[in-house]
Amino acid sequence: MRFAAREVDITPQRPCWQGGYAQRTGHFGKVHDPITATVFVMTIGESKTVWVSMDVVGTNQAFVDALVEAAARKGLALNRRNLIVGSTHTHSGPLITGGKDGPYAERQPDPEYVELVLDKVTTAIAEAWNEDAPEVTVKYSRTLIDGLYSNRNDKNKRADKYVHRFGFFRGEELVGMAFSMAHHCTILGPNFTECSGDLFGELRRRIQADHPVPVLMIQGNAGDMGNKQYRKSNLFDEVEYQAKNLLDQIEKKAEPWQELELADCGFKEGAYKAVYDVDATVFEQKKADFEEKLKTETDFDTVKLLVTGIRSYERKIAVGSGHVEREMPFRIYNWGDLQVVAVPGELGSILGLRIKGASKAKVCLIYGYSDPQNLGYMVEREAYDGPFCQEVNVTDYPAGIPDEYVQTIIDAL
Repeated sequence: MRFAAREVDITPQRPCWQGGYAQRTGHFGKVHDPITATVFVMTIGESKTVWVSMDVVGTNQAFVDALVEAAARKGLALNRRNLIVGSTHTHSGPLITGGKDGPYAERQPDPEYVELVLDKVTTAIAEAWNEDAPEVTVKYSRTLIDGLYSNRNDKNKRADKYVHRFGFFRGEELVGMAFSMAHHCTILGPNFTECSGDLFGELRRRIQADHPVPVLMIQGNAGDMGNKQYRKSNLFDEVEYQAKNLLDQIEKKAEPWQELELADCGFKEGAYKAVYDVDATVFEQKKADFEEKLKTETDFDTVKLLVTGIRSYERKIAVGSGHVEREMPFRIYNWGDLQVVAVPGELGSILGLRIKGASKAKVCLIYGYSDPQNLGYMVEREAYDGPFCQEVNVTDYPAGIPDEYVQTIIDAL
């Protein structure tokens, strides 16, 4: 296997909208820490695959289409088979997608900034693609994290708390690393009005302080994962505390590196067709209930959830009642010992664990929040019948649809 990587600074040069949080009313005030895009190009035989990760809340089909077109102008033929574009899902990073109807319609990206990102990322891809890349071996290690974060609705609920590390080695020299976990990048709250990569950005910087190589951050099945029950603030001191303690646990408890045997990439793509009916009057009542609770609620995190819920219900009410038939796509990449499932949405922890448990590969990785990231929240059926679940309040799907989507993926593994 041959490996090339690039890391580029995509920090905005002027204030723009941040991605995430319904309470935000304007552009960020200043930049707190750099916003980064990382590109890996992996070649096995004649097959090249590009992984991209950016410190933004998400991408959409229009952005990825524009990226493919910009790459074509640089002489590269990228497509869904050889390209995965993901985001770290930081809610404090710059917005690069727009076009939503309803309560978020006024939040549009800065067109000049989007062009800058497209140019920098495609230049990085072209450089890595055309590099006479060295042969590498790939090694894998994981760590089960104790405390720090959990299912954000119930810290006692089953959750995916493994951190996954992939090291790319030229002989004994580490030349790149991929780092994946299921953890919402929402430690920084809507009260933090500076541009930031949040937890994943801080983790990258701390890893690189010890290992000065490109580090690609992969967000996993984090739809209902976070550190809400553990954090003491929504400011950057909590980001630093979380990152430090995560890496301390990895240093002390990580499983030994194991070498992965990788083969030519096998590729599948498929989709589950969701069919269901929507009754908007249900959302009207829920919106009214949330608005009533908001009048007296003082807890910071609860207020955040109530406002998010109200905005979600407003969007659903605007769409109205009706019959829905929706394609829910996925992609599966098989490299022998490594299987990657690219999910374009916010897959819940338990649903991701089902996929990983069904995989026959030595290592199965969920590449969540990947392009075009249009599926929204997806959580298991049981979450609809339990206590308060934020994702059930904002999801577009009735109970059971996400389970059937995941079963379709499992059948295709």
